[in-house]
This record gives sequence, structure tokens and C-alpha cells, in this order.
Amino acid sequence: MSNLAILLAIAVFAPALAGCLLLLSWLQHRRVKALAIWGSAFIIAAVATTLIIVARGRISDFWSIIVGNTLLAAAYGLLWCGARKFDEKRAPVSLGLAGVIIWLIACSIGPLYAQPENRATVVAAIGIVYTLLTAFELWRGRSDEIWRWPIIIVLLLHAAAIPVRVPLAGALKHPGPSDLDLLTLAIFEWAFVCICTAYLFGGLAKDRIAAHYREASLADPLTGVANRRGFFHSGERLLMRARFAREPTALIMFDLDRFKTINDEFGHEVGDKVLVAFCRLAIAQLRAKDLFGRIGGEEFVTLLPKTTSEDALGLAERVRAAAESGFLHLGEHNIPSTVSVGVALTDDSTTDLPSLLRRADHALYRAKAAGGNRVEASSSVAEQALLRRPDKLSAA
Repeated sequence: MSNLAILLAIAVFAPALAGCLLLLSWLQHRRVKALAIWGSAFIIAAVATTLIIVARGRISDFWSIIVGNTLLAAAYGLLWCGARKFDEKRAPVSLGLAGVIIWLIACSIGPLYAQPENRATVVAAIGIVYTLLTAFELWRGRSDEIWRWPIIIVLLLHAAAIPVRVPLAGALKHPGPSDLDLLTLAIFEWAFVCICTAYLFGGLAKDRIAAHYREASLADPLTGVANRRGFFHSGERLLMRARFAREPTALIMFDLDRFKTINDEFGHEVGDKVLVAFCRLAIAQLRAKDLFGRIGGEEFVTLLPKTTSEDALGLAERVRAAAESGFLHLGEHNIPSTVSVGVALTDDSTTDLPSLLRRADHALYRAKAAGGNRVEASSSVAEQALLRRPDKLSAA
């Protein structure tokens, strides 16, 4: 096999392999639809490369030039659509096919179509624009996913290398030694970009999936708020920052009164709606920086940085009053539910989350013992009594 044949085989094999790898990744992770779009883009690019380079001179110019470059423009458009889809943005088909339309319009212009270099310039411009737009979309949607930056760099380098193909447009049928050197450079750059981006796209998708499962493990599936593990995970860091800044932090515990009676009388489906409704009510009273979570069946807790005792008690009373006013009227059911509240604040002796939770839990215990539907704050007397009670809450 000649050197030229080997180069042509690499030019087709690289995007085909990249596309297959991405499609296989998509079959394993169906929720990441961008993988299917990117995989399809590389497969289409492999077909386009076959028509434009490998089959050049063996098939008509209609298939080799017009159809081949149409597919290549579509592949670049799909690359951009995949980046939009990955960040859950709308990917307009019209914009994704804009390159195809521009290419077909260029083909209808006789003087432009007659010169190979002119045709190559149009296709190169389409590829550069879509490659830069793809890099921009990945940059704009950047987050903690470190895979984005290597992809952006590879795409920018590819955009800079695309013009190298233009001088080759008129020399593909009978390339000279210098043309072969340039073709070798172009094909190996193409192969590197295909394999590298496929690997990086796959890594980016796996990071997204891992983050999804990590977030799911820290959230309550019913209400969507932080679960016990998630609350401790975020709460410890929040308290650490508050200790460093010497800022007061309040913790409020909520317990729905007679929740078992609600479940028994109206059923667990209504009980679940009660929990969701309470979360909405409580969160509506909170600031964006406050942490709210569900740590038990009908027990909820919120951590409030930069909050004085007066502000904490005021918030607790607003939530209690809203609950009492009948926020739990769900459809045909009139749910007679109220909430008991315990409030605690950090001080010199209570700076860690478990201790703060114990103090709030003891205040809540006194609110429940007094008949419920009331707000109680922790006190030094309550702390001494708490020492005689078992440790009810922990970070486990």
C-alpha cells in the first residue's frame, strides 16, 4: 500500500472511530444526548472525507464536491449543536444547517464553484466559524468540569489549522512531493483532532454523569431539598466559613405536628404532598445563601449565616404562622397541620454543626412537649438538660 493510500485510510478511519466511540458512550449514557449528536457528526465527517478525498476522480464531481462538502458542513454544524445540547440549550436546526445553505449557495455561483481554491475557502470558513462557535459554547457554559478547557484548546488549534487545507484543493488528483508533505500534515492534524476530541467529549460527559449522581446522593428525592447527608456536607463548610469570619449563625429545626395522623387519615400520597408544600413555604421565607434540608421523615432544618437571634426567631415565627394559616389545603383535603420549631445560635461553646443541631433539637423537643405549634429557643438551662439526653443527631 502506497503512502498516499495509508494517509487516505487514516483520514477516513480517524473520524469513523471517533464517531463509533461517542455513539457507544451514548448507548451507555442515553441521558447525555450530546454524545449521540457528536458521534453522528464524526460519522458524517468520515463519509464526507471518503467522498471528498478518497473517491475523488472515481465518482462524479456532484458526489465528490457538492455532496461531500455538504456533509462536511453539516458535520461541523452538528458539532456546534452538540455543544449547545450538552449545556441544555436550544440548538436551532436552521443555525446548525446554515453552513450547508451557504455552501449550496456558493455552488450556484459559477465563477466561485469553478475554482477549487475558492470552494475550499468557503468550506474552510464554514468549518472555522462552527469550530469557534463550539469552543465559545463550551467556554460560556464552563463550570467545574475540567475537561472543557482541553477541548476548547484543541478546537482553537483546529480552527487555526483548517486554512492549511485550502492549497490542497487543486492538488488532490496529482499531488507533488510538497503537496504530499502538506497533505500529511493536514491528515495527521485531522486524525489527532478527531481522536482527541472524542476522548475529551467522552470524559466531559462522564464528569457530567458523575456530578448528576453526586448531586442526587445529596438531595431528598421527594422534596428536592438537601437530604441529611447533603445538609451535613454543605453545612459543615458553611459553618467553617462563618467561624473564620466570626459571624453569627443560626439553626432552625422544624417538625410537622401530628404528621403520622395525616398519613393514617389521608394516606401517604397526601402526606408526601404535605412535605413538599411545607418545603415550598419554608424556602420562600429564606435567602439564597441559606441552607435548607430534610433530615428525617417530617423533620426539616435550615442553617442561616450572618443571622442574629432576633432575625432567626422572626423567621421561625413567620414559617410557623404560615403553616397555621392553612397552607396545607391540598385540593379537596383540608389538612389540619401545624409545625413546631426549635432555634439555636452559635456561641463560643457551640461552633460545630452536631452541637448546634443538638441545641436546636432540644428546643424543638420543648416546643413539642408544650403542645406544638410554637417556637422555642435554646437556653443555658436547656443545654444542661441536654447533657442527660442521648445524642440524637450525628453526621452519619
